[in-house]
Amino acid sequence: MSMRRAVFRLLSLPVVAAMCLGPVGAIAGAPAEDGLRPYRPLTAEVGAALTPPADLLDAAKQLRAAAIAKDTRAVFAMMGDKVTIISSGLTPAARRDAERKGPWPHAEAALAEIGGYFMEGDLPVGGTVDPAARITQVLEMIADATEQPEWGRDPLVKGGFCTYRGVRWDAGAGATIDSGSRGIYVPAPTPVRDSAAAKAAVIGTLKPGHIYLQDELDGLPDGWRGVRLPSGRVGAVRDAQVRDPAVWGLCFLSNAKGGWSIAAFSSALL
Repeated sequence: MSMRRAVFRLLSLPVVAAMCLGPVGAIAGAPAEDGLRPYRPLTAEVGAALTPPADLLDAAKQLRAAAIAKDTRAVFAMMGDKVTIISSGLTPAARRDAERKGPWPHAEAALAEIGGYFMEGDLPVGGTVDPAARITQVLEMIADATEQPEWGRDPLVKGGFCTYRGVRWDAGAGATIDSGSRGIYVPAPTPVRDSAAAKAAVIGTLKPGHIYLQDELDGLPDGWRGVRLPSGRVGAVRDAQVRDPAVWGLCFLSNAKGGWSIAAFSSALL
């Protein structure tokens, strides 16, 4: 199991989101489930999918090989003097924020600092994390993110080619958000069914440009998850049709030498 999948399984929680200008995707008059309130999906800007140039694919392969070999100098050589660190919580209650970091004097300093953005859990006795552990963490993330990337844009990295499709939203847009819930979005209109079956009745549609609420649904088999419609009703969608707005990965920009440099890292932690 990859590091990213392991982190998602460990931290998986029920999910929530909140608002745009009106209810989207629900059948009119559909009753809310007991204890669930209707809501307005959170408006979101989703980065476009991309087909990267061949030389970028080669650079990503070289970077992955360096990360797997724990060649910190080679990884550092592929980083820009400064990089953007994008971080958020796992729920839509915390928007994704970006800050610039660097330059660093050497590879160990850079990777130890960046690795801290991918460390989950309490601090050990003494209140510090071994720099070597942080370096290992970010190297594993790089190897995982470049294994089978879903190339796309991130609205927080202008012009970047990213190993994921990034999402930007305003968590404080007047919405009431459950701070313990997770969100999902869809890259294309997606039917929500009343049970986990391809021919089950469609009870609503999720539309691109919004973050919806993930929710509990009893008896879901692998490959399906529960989602709450704006009406409050809960249904099932296929995992392959939805995306998580809390993303791990990295972005590249072309450099002055005609090659590619790591321009940003994206993380999401509790």
